[in-house]
Amino acid sequence: MIQTNVLTMHQAAIRKRRRAAFLAAVWATLFVAWSACGPESWSSSAGAGQLPEAGLVLWLRADQGVDLSAGRVVRWRDQSGAGHIAEVPADFVGPTFDAAAREVLFPAGSALRISAQVLPNDAREMTVLGVARANSPSSIGLFSIRNAARPLVQLDVDEHAHARFIVRDGQARTLAATTPCILNAKAVFGGILGKRDEATSEVCVLFGTNRESGAPAPLAAPVVDQGAWIGALRVPGLKTYSWDGAISEILVYDRALNAEELDRAVAYLTQTHQLRPPVPPFFADSWNILTAERADGPVAKELQTDVCIVGGGSAGVAAAVAAAREGARVVLVERQRRLGGTGTNAFVSSWEPGPGCSIAEELFQRMKAIGGAGVARSQPVQTTAPMGFLMVTEGEPYERTLVRALPGDEQRRRVPYCVPYQPEAFDTVARQMLAETGNATVLDETTFFRAESNDAKNRVQAILVQDTAGVIMRIRANVFIDSTGDVWLARALGCEVMLGADPRSRFDEPSAPEEGALQLNAITRCYLIVPRDAPNREPPPELPVAFPRAAFVTGWQDGMRMVNMMPTLPGRALIDLGYDECLRRSERIVRAHWHWLQQIPEFQQYELAEIAPMLGIRESYRVVTQYVLNEHDLRAGLPNQQHADIIAVADHPCDIHGAGGHLAVVPTAYGVPYRCLIPLGAWENLLVACRGAGFSKIAASSVRLQRTMIQLGHAAGMAAAMAVKHGAALDRIDVDQLVQRLDARSRYPLEESFVVKPSTADKR
Repeated sequence: MIQTNVLTMHQAAIRKRRRAAFLAAVWATLFVAWSACGPESWSSSAGAGQLPEAGLVLWLRADQGVDLSAGRVVRWRDQSGAGHIAEVPADFVGPTFDAAAREVLFPAGSALRISAQVLPNDAREMTVLGVARANSPSSIGLFSIRNAARPLVQLDVDEHAHARFIVRDGQARTLAATTPCILNAKAVFGGILGKRDEATSEVCVLFGTNRESGAPAPLAAPVVDQGAWIGALRVPGLKTYSWDGAISEILVYDRALNAEELDRAVAYLTQTHQLRPPVPPFFADSWNILTAERADGPVAKELQTDVCIVGGGSAGVAAAVAAAREGARVVLVERQRRLGGTGTNAFVSSWEPGPGCSIAEELFQRMKAIGGAGVARSQPVQTTAPMGFLMVTEGEPYERTLVRALPGDEQRRRVPYCVPYQPEAFDTVARQMLAETGNATVLDETTFFRAESNDAKNRVQAILVQDTAGVIMRIRANVFIDSTGDVWLARALGCEVMLGADPRSRFDEPSAPEEGALQLNAITRCYLIVPRDAPNREPPPELPVAFPRAAFVTGWQDGMRMVNMMPTLPGRALIDLGYDECLRRSERIVRAHWHWLQQIPEFQQYELAEIAPMLGIRESYRVVTQYVLNEHDLRAGLPNQQHADIIAVADHPCDIHGAGGHLAVVPTAYGVPYRCLIPLGAWENLLVACRGAGFSKIAASSVRLQRTMIQLGHAAGMAAAMAVKHGAALDRIDVDQLVQRLDARSRYPLEESFVVKPSTADKR
């Protein structure tokens, strides 16, 4: 077996703790020159009854100076003595007010702005403190002084759920510091700018007791501009940003508080607002099968089979079909009503251009035969908003969808063709194909929740599942395949996993960040629209809602259409809020998006039929496998990869929505080795075939498409059947025979692709 030298999550956590300890040790040294930050831990007793007064130029507090009209804040009056007034700017609504909690609440579309200058033009020192709660990543605008790209001062929460303080001078020189924060937790936020010497400045950021400093750098006045934003930020030529959360107090000083003063200010705010150390809030999450409460009960039924596949998405269906056609007895477990996973339950019901296998083509031809699929071509649409609009076009051959880009599209960014399909058609055809084998049993609306292994921890012996009636079954099998997407089975067995952006040291990927971070590809909530003679009009949202004014729409010219608004929520929201809360929040965003889209001519005779019952999750946990596909494979491509065990091919660009990675396109198709399906370790009878298989974050953003997952399932099902037939461990089967039978390399027409021409490659 070939093993990769990867940095596991455990090792990464150790490194992060060591780095945090180092920062704490050098904290005082870094800031002694300008005395801007406090001691190693904040004291809650030192001078808690009094705030520093010298240099206080703005003091907004929710228990004083809040003027209301019709239930909304119209003015927030400064208590510092400087006389500033924060008012509702044009094109915004006022925030709401919770007197009991002493909070000003800022939903999307609400804002306050001070028109006068808060800090002097020559300011090179400042302290901004706030007591606030951010409900989601990318909460921009707790406090901002910004009217253009530069200069600027911003205290906010970035897309990775880090508290952030940024200062930029008129020459575009930027100082920034970030530290992890906890969403939905009321705490002290802070940003401090201080001078190390006459030419060099430094910033630090605070969240609760977390503190981080940024790298010192030259900075010159002016760093401030006229006015200040509170609860939002609008910059001409850029989008409008919102602080999704609440603000209870804001303090701004025209100097960097010294250690004792900062300690006293934080203690005052902590005591005044009765703040406790922020901890992650608990969200009941029915999706997380590893933590969801489940009543123990007797096992009502036991099943014995050759191959058990957990997860009936694209890969799971293909694995079940492939294994059953090889003669293996198969049990397929799927928690949803429909087979097809993200495609049928999250309404991501189209295959983007790219290679597929024989099972994918058979699924298409069968769906097409019952009117449930077709080849779509890009069509014009009457809007200036970014929009893909691909409608089924008669006469277009399926083969045109098997290559991502065509000659002449050297950036490989167009999506000229795709394959839309109806969710019910996929479910129907998949069940037909499984039933025809005579070897497959489908347990839908049945949830896996526990795995049982032998004492040696090298074989999975059985799993426990529960149906909607609460009946618990035990399934024993010779081989298990995890096709759950979130790799629930592998995680339940303790397999090593990766999550978020990989540090460059992990795979030596040129486009990876120097340090890893919990950055996840964004979440999408899709929806179905249908034509009507007198369609229902979606009302505007009662409160303004932030949503992407873009869409990727596929379907039939005069029939059903699936709408993918692209990023709906940051990927981190799944970790910070939980699945159920993301589902709840995204529905409001969907309705606001549809209200906007329904004004465009191509959609005015359509109405909302159904919001997808499942989130479209692009990325979560990934299993550490015998080989982890990475950026080097994507750059090398099929002509230069040396792997002898390639079982699938793909050519999709690296498609990361919202966070991490920089490689945008791949030069040609690349192969996925069989070892990417075998978890690292001693497991003899476990494969992983889904988006959570052995891929780096960068590679996963390319390989995750549905037809690629079908290829992985096809290979896993055949491999499982071979292991059962020969009584072999999955890494001891005849891999050469598997590769020969799949013949994955032949699925990509290299000879028809412009990307293999030397002249074109040289230009790139």
